[in-house]
Amino acid sequence: MRRDLISILLASATLLSATMTVRAQNPVIRDQFTADPTARVFNGRVYMYPSHDIPSPVKELKEWFCMADYHVFSSENLTDWTDHGVIVTQNAVPWVRRDSYSMWAPDCVEKNGNYYFYFPSAPDGVERGFRVGVAVGQKPEGPFRPMPKPIEGIMGIDPCVLVDDDGSSYIYWSGMGMKGARLSDDMLHLASEPVNIEGLPEGFKEGPFIFKRDGKYYFTFPWVQDKTETLAYAMGDSPLGPFTFKGLIMDQSPTGCWTNHHSIVEYDGQWYLFYHHNDYSPEFDKNRSVRIDTLAFNPDGTIRKVIPTLRGVGVTDARTRIQVDRYSDIARNGVSIDYLDRSNPFEGWKTIFKKRGAWVRYDRVDFGDRPATRAVVRARAPKGGHISISTAGSTAPICTVDLKPDSQWREVSVPVSGTSPSGIQDLVVKLLSGSGVEIDWIGFDAMPWTSGAFTTGRYRNLFAEAGYDKAEIDAKLDSIYYGLFHGPDKVYFEVGDSMAYISDIKNNDVRTEGMSYGMMVAVQLDKKDVFDRLWRWSRKYMQHDWGDNRGYFAWSCSTDGKRNAHGAASDGELYFITSLIFASNRWGNDTGIDYLAEARNIVDCSMMKVGMSHAAPLIHLDHKLITFTPDKWGGRFTDPSYHVPAFYEVWARWLGDGREQFWQECADCSRAYLHACVHPSTGLTPDYSNYDGSRLGSGHVIGDAFRFDSWRVPMNVALDYSWSCADAGWQRGYADRIQDFLYSRGIDTFVDQYNVDGSEVDKILDAGGYRKLRHSLGLVATSAAVSLASSDMKSREFVDRLWDARHEPYDDGYFDAYYDGFLRLFSFMHLSGNYRIITPQVQND
Repeated sequence: MRRDLISILLASATLLSATMTVRAQNPVIRDQFTADPTARVFNGRVYMYPSHDIPSPVKELKEWFCMADYHVFSSENLTDWTDHGVIVTQNAVPWVRRDSYSMWAPDCVEKNGNYYFYFPSAPDGVERGFRVGVAVGQKPEGPFRPMPKPIEGIMGIDPCVLVDDDGSSYIYWSGMGMKGARLSDDMLHLASEPVNIEGLPEGFKEGPFIFKRDGKYYFTFPWVQDKTETLAYAMGDSPLGPFTFKGLIMDQSPTGCWTNHHSIVEYDGQWYLFYHHNDYSPEFDKNRSVRIDTLAFNPDGTIRKVIPTLRGVGVTDARTRIQVDRYSDIARNGVSIDYLDRSNPFEGWKTIFKKRGAWVRYDRVDFGDRPATRAVVRARAPKGGHISISTAGSTAPICTVDLKPDSQWREVSVPVSGTSPSGIQDLVVKLLSGSGVEIDWIGFDAMPWTSGAFTTGRYRNLFAEAGYDKAEIDAKLDSIYYGLFHGPDKVYFEVGDSMAYISDIKNNDVRTEGMSYGMMVAVQLDKKDVFDRLWRWSRKYMQHDWGDNRGYFAWSCSTDGKRNAHGAASDGELYFITSLIFASNRWGNDTGIDYLAEARNIVDCSMMKVGMSHAAPLIHLDHKLITFTPDKWGGRFTDPSYHVPAFYEVWARWLGDGREQFWQECADCSRAYLHACVHPSTGLTPDYSNYDGSRLGSGHVIGDAFRFDSWRVPMNVALDYSWSCADAGWQRGYADRIQDFLYSRGIDTFVDQYNVDGSEVDKILDAGGYRKLRHSLGLVATSAAVSLASSDMKSREFVDRLWDARHEPYDDGYFDAYYDGFLRLFSFMHLSGNYRIITPQVQND
């Protein structure tokens, strides 16, 4: 069977529930084209609704604007932007011509708890012209449901809606001049006849954006002067005018970008101008990118002209890759900016220091209150050179960096030699000696990646970054796998010619936890026979075929297949489903097992258990959080170590069960739950908790303390960070917190059980008949895995400790081949870049 790769890619590109995070200077979205941005503030967060330029798939639009869908982005700080994915596409709007690629500038407003997304497009059955439609949602990021017909009475493009202080609403558009009308209370129809907007200057105008400030209405618009567009505005005393022309907000593009299109919004007491430019497409100005700059008013209410900047707005974390090519100021000569790769502008830019004394300044870098210990520079210096990094106005540099002659790009790390800055500082990078030095970025300390593999397809090998040889890394991974599955202390046992099980040796049983873990390892490492054997054993002996538990798995069996317990443990099903999806993506469904059908069966059976007497869905439908066990008892609470939000994003993309939006909501809710559950100082979690993150308070030895289950939380956060990066700021803080706590207890001596506030436990939970606090390999492993998200250099020490760790009996004779073994293997896979999202492969006949 052959899968159509183009169909796979299109399905992925138009997925309604995709999320990712991108960082910003200007342009603010750095992985795709965005234009015509409308910014709105909803629920204390900025939401941006741009159009989406794409390379044209049809011949007639090769030299014109081509747009098939809309994304929505949001941010709390105007620096870290979350892409919530596609919210409306031309193929899902009943009245839009399917091949028109005309989803031009949109808007979105809220009224009475509903969100109304307005967009223009070419209607089906009409040769020329645009109409304006509406899609309605319950949240600003959607999902949005397009109305079956466009708004009657509007012929044109670029809708903008104003909800006035008294609740009345007005819509504006361009097309044969600028027009406006009042909207009906349902926001779906015109409540008045359209009127021409009076008081505007002569010449071509489009893209109206209207806002209100201090009782005045501002009618702003792109206005062509010469051959390209300025941004201009007029003011009036009523929503439909007349207006008095006041002048320009922004001059024409100095590089000749034909269009500009904008919005203006106030956020946290500051006004901002959102607009676009062709930064990533210098030779073709029909592919644009959104920028943001601050905007201010004169005392009389008129707008001060905005000068475009590369630095843009927002504060940059010092422990990220600081793109100094997006400078705030630059020396008058001796330094220039160019693309890293002119054939792929999305790779970004570089700063070229041509002679001694050349410099750039980059403003608003936040060092926080944690001293920086090392600086890192990605540079290329064919002739060598010497640079300094300092805070603006300081006579003593933070550090100097000696760049050896090298024609290749290198990351050079040096200690901070002076006093580390704190708080928000402006940085200056200066060439002290040499010439032709190129700098991509600078940063401080560990600098975790800031984009997830769902977006980039890339995985970080932190062992290699720490200096270990790649061949040695690969050999150690192979050795760890072999020891766990085939060595003298193996936990994997084959049965006959087609089945196998994994045993928790110390408890002498087979658990869904271990079986599903083994399947995940097998599919990650492309070991199909191992995967199929484990699945067949699970399917034969563990999965229920009838009754309330139909579709679920008995969480514990003896090694001969006899069930020790009939109930399910939800984490087993979580891993079964995800590993089966990956197996479907990797090997297809026609080699003897229909992996995808098996995954869907588990999910469908689970979702049908509402109201049953002895079973419940895996996911609590009200909280959208995973249950401890899917029954009436365990369904009352959850387990922090069961929360792997990125798994739900996998389900949303490839399970194909029609619940895509629900699974994305589960991912979002899971991340929010972890915020509430994790201790704010120590980063520790209890083994169990209520759905609001509070502890159960049961008084049992298992439940309220950080013990064996909770070891998995750092590893799970690392996975979510590596794959999705959708909660990057919090996850980086979590990684630093938990490593800080463990480090404070001694990196070689921290123990494996604590109260969540970091105090000693009153009772020690035993394992395998041994009752002792120990420096357990499993926690050593997972505390190293979370280094993928850590911004502190001590994270490298955790990585080193895992590299050096040996899997052998402890000093009291206790040996855990199973749990320590799997956590060690998983963590090593993460840190070597071998725990990956397995996307659909093209299957050939």
